[in-house]
Amino acid sequence: MDETQQLREVEARSVLETGIAGLDHITGGGLPRGRVITIFGAAGAGKTVLGLQILAHRVAEGERAVFISFEQTADGVLEDMAGFSWGADGFAEDDLIVLETGMPTELHVSGRFDMQGLIATLLAVTDASGATIVMLDGLNALLSLLLEEADERRELLRLTDWVRSQGLTVLITAKASAENDRARTRAEILDYQTDCVVVLDRLQTGNSISRTLQVTKYRGAAHIGHVVPVVMTNDGLEVVIAGGLASEELASGAPSSRPDERMPTGVEELDPLLGGGYLLGSRTLLSGAPGTSKSTLAAAFSLAVVRGGGRVLYVSFDEVRAQLELHTASVGYSFREPLESGSLRILEESATGSTPEESALRIIRAVDELGANAVVIDPVSALTGSGHPFADEALSYLLTSLSQRGITVLLTSLLHGAASLDEEATKSNISTIADNWIHLTYIANGGERNRALTIVKSRATAHTNQVRELVITSEGIELRPAYVSDGDVLLGSARAQKEELDRTAAWLRAVEYERGEAEILASMAELEGRISGLGNEVDLRRRDLERLRSTRDGALERTATALEARVAARGSGNLANEEGDQR
Repeated sequence: MDETQQLREVEARSVLETGIAGLDHITGGGLPRGRVITIFGAAGAGKTVLGLQILAHRVAEGERAVFISFEQTADGVLEDMAGFSWGADGFAEDDLIVLETGMPTELHVSGRFDMQGLIATLLAVTDASGATIVMLDGLNALLSLLLEEADERRELLRLTDWVRSQGLTVLITAKASAENDRARTRAEILDYQTDCVVVLDRLQTGNSISRTLQVTKYRGAAHIGHVVPVVMTNDGLEVVIAGGLASEELASGAPSSRPDERMPTGVEELDPLLGGGYLLGSRTLLSGAPGTSKSTLAAAFSLAVVRGGGRVLYVSFDEVRAQLELHTASVGYSFREPLESGSLRILEESATGSTPEESALRIIRAVDELGANAVVIDPVSALTGSGHPFADEALSYLLTSLSQRGITVLLTSLLHGAASLDEEATKSNISTIADNWIHLTYIANGGERNRALTIVKSRATAHTNQVRELVITSEGIELRPAYVSDGDVLLGSARAQKEELDRTAAWLRAVEYERGEAEILASMAELEGRISGLGNEVDLRRRDLERLRSTRDGALERTATALEARVAARGSGNLANEEGDQR
C-alpha cells in the first residue's frame, strides 16, 4: 500500500494515532477511534505500558483520557508512568484521570456482579471531564468474578455496545492466559467482542528475550499481521520495523550535502579507486576472514572523518575499548586524541545477552547523543549471525534510521572458513544493505600468506576491478598495485623476488643496450673516419683530374696553335714561289 492510498483510507475511517511510529505503520495510520481495542499479553509483556503510552500521546495532542485499573492502585500507576519520558512530568488532573477499583470480598463468593456500575462510573467521569478515550487495565480480573461463562459474554457485550453508542475509544488490557479452559474462553470472548486486537508476547532465544507485537485483528482496515519485535526503552515501547520510521521528520534533520560529496577512506591509495572516497550517506561493507585488516581499515576511516571535522560512533562487538585502542595504535591509528576531544565515541556492544533490536536502538540513541555523521559497526555479522529471529528486521531498522539521518556507515563482516563471495552476498544481503562492497582476503604463495583487497561493488561510482596488495606498517595501511606474472597475482616475498629479478633483467638489458650502442657508435665513427679519408682522396683525385685536364687542354691548345702556325707558314711559302715563277 503506497502512502497516498494509505492516507485516503485513514481519512475515510476515523483513526487514533498512537504516537508509536511502528504501530501506526502496522495499523495503517493508527487504532480505530470510537471502537474497543484489546491488548493481550502475559504478565510483564508491557500491556499496561503500551496503553498508558497511547493515552499520554493522546493527552499531549489535546484529548482527555480516563485510566481505570482493576489490579493496581492509582498511586502505583502514577509511579510507573513517572519512569518514562512521557510521564516524568505528570499530567494535569483533568487531562488524565486515574481511578482504581476495589474488589469487595463478597463478590468473590456470591458472584453478584454486572457492568452497569462500571458503565455508570464511566458515563459520569467522561461527561464531567470530556474524556474521549478510556483504558480498562486488567479487565479480565473483573470478568473472572462472574461465575458463568454466559454472564461474562453478556456483560462484555453490554460494555462494548455502550462504548460504541457513546463514541468512546476504549483500550482493554487482559492476560492471554491458557492456564485453564475458562481463561481461554474468556480470551476468546474478548477477541470476538472487540474491534481490534494487539498481542504482546516474549520470545526467548538463548539467554536473551525478545518482546514481540502482533495485530491479529483489525475490523474494516488492512494491516500488517506478522509478528514484529518491540523494545522497552525510556520512551516506552518502540516497534522495530523499518517501514514505521518517520522518514520526513528524520530526513529534515539530516545534514545537507551534494549528491557527489565524499568522505575520505583514510587510505590514500584507496580513495582514487572509489572515485575519491565513500559517498556521503552511503553504506560500505568490508568482508573478510579474521586478521584481514577489516578493523584497521575501519580505524583509518574513523580518524579520517575526525580530521575532517566530523564525529564518529564506533560500535565494537568484538573488542572492549582498551583492546581496540591498543590494537589500532600499534598500526599507526591512535584513538586517544579524538576520544579525549569527544569527536570519537566507542560503544561496546555484546552479541550475547542482548537482542539485535535492543542493540539497534542503543546505537541510534548513541548516534543522536553524539551528533555523529559517520558510524562504524564492527562486525555487523555479530547481529546478522546471532541466530535471533529478528536479526534482519533489526539491521534493516538500524540502517534505514542511519540513512535517513544522512549518516555514512561502514560495516565489517566476518567470514569463516572458505566462504565464497556468492555465499557472503547471500548471507549478508549485499544488494540491499551495501552501496560499496570491499572484500579482504589472503593469497598464499611461496610458503606465506599476504593480504589482498578487491572492490567487488561500488554503486554509482567508477571503480577498479584489480586486486591490490594490502600492507600494514607502523604508519598505517598501504595499498600496492597488483603485480601479475604468468596469470598469477604475486604478493609479499614472491612479489619482492619477482620484482628483484625483473630489476636485474632490466639492468642487464640496459647494460646490453649500452654495450651495443657503444659498438655501433664506434663503428659509425670508424665509417665516418673512412668516409672522411675517402673524401680527401676523392679531392686529390679530383685535383689530379683537373690538372690532367688542364695539361691536356694546354697541350691541345699548343698543338692547335702550332698546326695553325705551320699551316700559315706553308701558305706563305707557296705564295712566294708563285711570285718567283712569274718573274
